[in-house]
Amino acid sequence: MPDPQAFDQYVADMVNKDNLPGVSIAIVNGNETYTQGYGLANQAAKRKVSPDTLFELGSNSKAYTALGILLLAEQGKVDLKAPVSRYLPQTEWKFDQAQVDPAVKDFLHQTSGMGSNSIALIKPSKDEQALQDTVRNLASQPLWYKPGQQFLYSTGNYDVLGAIIEQVSGQSYESFMATEVMKPLGLTSTYAGTAVLPSDAQLSSGYKLGLIGNRSYEAPTYRGNMPAGYIVSNAKDMARWLQIQLEQDDTLPESLHRAVNASHIPDDRVAATLTEPYDSPFRYGGGWLVFDRGEQPYLSHGGNNPNFSSYVLVDLEKKIGVAVMGNRNSTYTYAIASGLYDILLGKQPAAAPPDTTSTANLAATILLVLSILLSLWLLYRLVLLILAMQRGRRVFTGFTAALYIKTALWILFAALMIGVAWYIPKLLFWGYPWPFIIVWAPFTVAPAMISLGITAILFAGLRITAALFPRRAEEQPISLAV
Repeated sequence: MPDPQAFDQYVADMVNKDNLPGVSIAIVNGNETYTQGYGLANQAAKRKVSPDTLFELGSNSKAYTALGILLLAEQGKVDLKAPVSRYLPQTEWKFDQAQVDPAVKDFLHQTSGMGSNSIALIKPSKDEQALQDTVRNLASQPLWYKPGQQFLYSTGNYDVLGAIIEQVSGQSYESFMATEVMKPLGLTSTYAGTAVLPSDAQLSSGYKLGLIGNRSYEAPTYRGNMPAGYIVSNAKDMARWLQIQLEQDDTLPESLHRAVNASHIPDDRVAATLTEPYDSPFRYGGGWLVFDRGEQPYLSHGGNNPNFSSYVLVDLEKKIGVAVMGNRNSTYTYAIASGLYDILLGKQPAAAPPDTTSTANLAATILLVLSILLSLWLLYRLVLLILAMQRGRRVFTGFTAALYIKTALWILFAALMIGVAWYIPKLLFWGYPWPFIIVWAPFTVAPAMISLGITAILFAGLRITAALFPRRAEEQPISLAV
């Protein structure tokens, strides 16, 4: 294991570079482990991140849910090749207006054909039936592809698996995961959601970027999305989770041991996928991206929630595991995990790509400030114009064809700019609706778009008023042209 100070210095630099509130890491290198916290778990209380601090894992929750469904398969209670309707008879799936019946393994391997927009279809809810309601809603949407023929990552696939767990086990998802997965694995500080946390749990606050940095943000509860994105854990348990993936614990029940190995096996029915930020193709296993690098697979997965993020990387050949958790939605958890892996290999960490959330916040902040300044200037000019009207320096001279055209054009301009303000965030956030954008985007995005629309209205209003009330002839400036 390299000098831990090398890890500490690197992570601290990355935290400062992206202005992250707090980060926690877990590293396994052979038989050695290292856990550490950086920054603050709660800025208001000045509470520091420690290896005991809990974070939401985002989509890294999927590997736990996969383990749950694979355990049921090991016990003969779930047939992965069976149609999902065997376990969820209330669902009907359609592709190209024809009814289809995807198999359980299609949801496990992200080949069900479910659209990638499923995350925007999941509604906030704390209700006990939230997971079943989510699945019914997802099943009512047409599939984008025929099941089993193409990989398409969609978070809702794992909510379907969570609903199967509930149906087959007769327990809530939270209860099953606690008793049948977390406890046998020895994960004493890993929970399905925050509602089941003990009173002394050290849960980090979540943050989003705002006009002046990180602001605390309590995201809505999405109990219907629990299996796909809301497992909670800390660095100590993540270190054990990495050891379990690396087969460094021979005390596991045999059924769980086989389920862990099964989660590492990708779906070879479909072509490998190559997408940013990865430089090699992968297939999907059970909650893992599986990269074929030599004789043994290389596993990884990212996780992002509105106010948390994580990244996990496992090299089965070199017996290396890295987990990084942060209390803000940021792509820097991926960059930090990759950099720590490079350090473990004795390499210089690659430069981190720009954090997309920080970039969006910076652009929205600049737009917001410029729009406010321009709006104030337009208001000042509009006040001067109104005063000139009151003093008789500007008078209404009646409508003309040219005036009608000018008025219509300025109204059209304002409408166009309002449309731009409405659609730009939707384009940047994959066409998702505004309720999703308000939850997931930095605090500055919505005010920036509102201020842009107001600026467009003020500008058009000023131009229309000036056209309707021109200066009186004697008020026109004298021309010096010969």
